[in-house]
Amino acid sequence: MDITETLQAAVYSNNYWKHSDFSSVMEAIIPHYNIDIEMDTEKITILRLENKIIAYICLNYPLIFIESQYALQVKNILHTFHDIEYIIVDTLSNPYLSVNPDIYNVYFDFMENLNSFSAEDFYFYNVN
Repeated sequence: MDITETLQAAVYSNNYWKHSDFSSVMEAIIPHYNIDIEMDTEKITILRLENKIIAYICLNYPLIFIESQYALQVKNILHTFHDIEYIIVDTLSNPYLSVNPDIYNVYFDFMENLNSFSAEDFYFYNVN
């Protein structure tokens, strides 16, 4: 699944995301899910339901990688945030995503294989 257009939309959509909207999204999510992020060093938040990682939320851009079975619930919680781009995957570990390197390399950290990667790979390459 090519995610180039979704990444472009997220990167160009909301200048306030990192500085204000991200915090508002976290406040909306906290009553329903657990979050893990070290705000000073990390660029991606882990969204958990009990001990299971269900999504990754980018700090710099309104972009969420989320497992399909949880997407509707999270979208309903975040329905007032119109700029969020969702990449809905069967599992976070399935390596079937691809992206145009010309777009990816400008905004995100180096990743080896841009023709076949998972949401989990995106997280590991971009977390710090």
